Amino acid sequence: MLINKSIIAADFEPLRTADSVETGRERMRRQGVKKLPVIDSATNKLIGEVTYNQLHETQKDVLIVDLNLGESAKVYGGQHLFEAAKLMLQYEMKALPVVDNEWTYLGIITKREVLDTLTKMLNLAEYGSVLTVELNYSDFTISEIVQIIEVEDAKILGLTVERPNEENQAFEVSIKVNLQDISRVSAALRRYGYTVLTGSESEVLDEDIETRAGELLRYLDM
Repeated sequence: MLINKSIIAADFEPLRTADSVETGRERMRRQGVKKLPVIDSATNKLIGEVTYNQLHETQKDVLIVDLNLGESAKVYGGQHLFEAAKLMLQYEMKALPVVDNEWTYLGIITKREVLDTLTKMLNLAEYGSVLTVELNYSDFTISEIVQIIEVEDAKILGLTVERPNEENQAFEVSIKVNLQDISRVSAALRRYGYTVLTGSESEVLDEDIETRAGELLRYLDM
């Protein structure tokens, strides 16, 4: 999903250069954050950010414009939601400013909105089951897997890919389908030579889409 007006919180209050340090402290307390983006009062462009520690160590009547601002993480309107999630994880942010190509402030995308939208995107609440297919790098293609699954009258609700690492040199593609019994789909994939990790063959039910997405959601919800 691309970042658009429907998921941007336009009512979130950033700091502006004309605000005071006291205003910044109060706004951070009220909004439950430890850093806030700073918007130029004249141009409405994002110019940096301040942290709670920085404001706490500064006299309350000092203006934000007089502070040494840090560089603010940001996401552009029209980028994918995953980019916002990545930046929130990287910078441990609860709210991420959204700007246009000229850095004009559009609003904030919040952690809660990312959580809710990711849940819908990954169909975490939908009825179904998950299977995981292991693929070597040289064999990495998803189109045939999708075709095999759909031939077995299963509908794909979500799909994630885990890249190889030192412990496992294969890609693991986890696929959520709208079936409770996935034995027929698993058998079809095996007939085509795919390694399917399900049931007793692995702990995939503990490592499936819901778990991996859940770990991300829990981290964002800390």
